[in-house]
Amino acid sequence: MGEIDRIVRMLEKTFEKQPWYGPSMNEVLSKIDAQIVNNHQGRAHSIIELVLHMTSWRTFATKRMEGDNNFEVSDDLNFPKPGSWDDAIKGLRTSQTALLDAMKNFPESRLGEIVPSKVHKYTYYTLLHGIIQHDIYHLGQIAILRKEFTT
Repeated sequence: MGEIDRIVRMLEKTFEKQPWYGPSMNEVLSKIDAQIVNNHQGRAHSIIELVLHMTSWRTFATKRMEGDNNFEVSDDLNFPKPGSWDDAIKGLRTSQTALLDAMKNFPESRLGEIVPSKVHKYTYYTLLHGIIQHDIYHLGQIAILRKEFTT
């Protein structure tokens, strides 16, 4: 099993299987009532805003691996204006499929290459691990918000 395969497995576990840290993304999101997704706790982003934000950065990673070096996450894409909860979840699931496909088609020999970026210098290896870490970070925020609004 190669390194890409191990990263793919990690992404799959965090999204829909049994990650070591606790509930998967699907498990957490499936327990959220659509009535609370737009609620804000202080100045924090809402649940739906966080899901859309995660989707935007997953799209960024996918585009970079597919060779689109011009795609950027603009301010409007970083935290897009929310629509329906169903559309946000569908978009996240679509991003999972696209990201997994891009990862499976990405040559493992390129993991150490620098990702074209206007701001930071990092490798594809760091990008892939970073997108998983990013998901987990925001999933924790979502779980806290869910608890806050359902108790």
